[in-house]
Amino acid sequence: MLFDKKILLGLDIGSQSIKMVDLAKVRGGYELKALGLGMIPSECIVDKDIMDSETVVDTIKNLREDLKVRARGAASSISGHSVIVKKAELPIMTEAELGQTIMIEAEQYIPFDINDVYLDSFILGESLERSDMMDVLFVASKKDMVDDYASAIRNAGLKPMVIDVDVFALETMYQANYPDSPDAVVALVNVGSTMININILKDELSVFARDISMGGRQLTERIQREFGVSFERAENIKTGADIEGIDLERINYIFKMAAETYVQEIRRTIDFFLSTMVNETIERIYLSGGSCRVPGLTHMLEKQMEIPVEVINPFNNISWDEKIFDPEYMAYIAPQMAVAVGLALRRADYKW
Repeated sequence: MLFDKKILLGLDIGSQSIKMVDLAKVRGGYELKALGLGMIPSECIVDKDIMDSETVVDTIKNLREDLKVRARGAASSISGHSVIVKKAELPIMTEAELGQTIMIEAEQYIPFDINDVYLDSFILGESLERSDMMDVLFVASKKDMVDDYASAIRNAGLKPMVIDVDVFALETMYQANYPDSPDAVVALVNVGSTMININILKDELSVFARDISMGGRQLTERIQREFGVSFERAENIKTGADIEGIDLERINYIFKMAAETYVQEIRRTIDFFLSTMVNETIERIYLSGGSCRVPGLTHMLEKQMEIPVEVINPFNNISWDEKIFDPEYMAYIAPQMAVAVGLALRRADYKW
């Protein structure tokens, strides 16, 4: 995870939409300069793999043009089956020493050919179990996926300075917007179109991360099948924008089933984490992502987990002008912009 003083354009390339956030560094923090969202066809990105690069490139170009963004350096992120995040316990060594042996050390934890991945690591600190050992976070991603995203960004006229991981972009966003609870153990849960990203933080550092292949697209497809409508209308029904002639009792039942499925998977992941940690409790769950708006999800998750659940505000500590950005729209779109804001807060001195 590499940094410099340059502000980067946050570019969240999702399975259903591309989000762009431009921030400016100001005295005391950050200010929002521009944000936008461009929808893409459902077949454009499948399982996080770019299938239609031309559409992705055109959407990024159009967003940049519409928002009149001048920045060229961009930070984007990936997740899913091609990304592996593993915590390992290694003998205590310096970062320089780890850098020299990273390929050898990581090979036993990464289920891919080590030559086919980009690899990074972060020393979390001394192991709680043994004073002569340290905890290290390994992050590996398939080169093909990273190169595809970097190529699309480059073809859109931007410079890909950072390719991050969704869960770590969430972490960056949280640290900037919720600085008053540095010692808390919290779970950041991003419910997207095809993926649920979960990152559990302790002392503001990631101690557990997982991606679940599930999201709002499955709900849209269920609505599409149930009511015999197009994917586009099913999306509008899901958001409440076009429910004329729709059986409300039936659609509410579908929402309830979707929320129960999400909660089951989120709970299973959090319970697994808690089973591996001695005397740890999660103090709060923060929800984000477009699909966190599924009716009843927040209440159901809070009730079943018996943990306070809050929809996160990625602009909680970022100023913005109400004359430029409509407050009602900002309140609606904020959870969907969590990853993009985290990316816009990044710095870089490395480009793919």
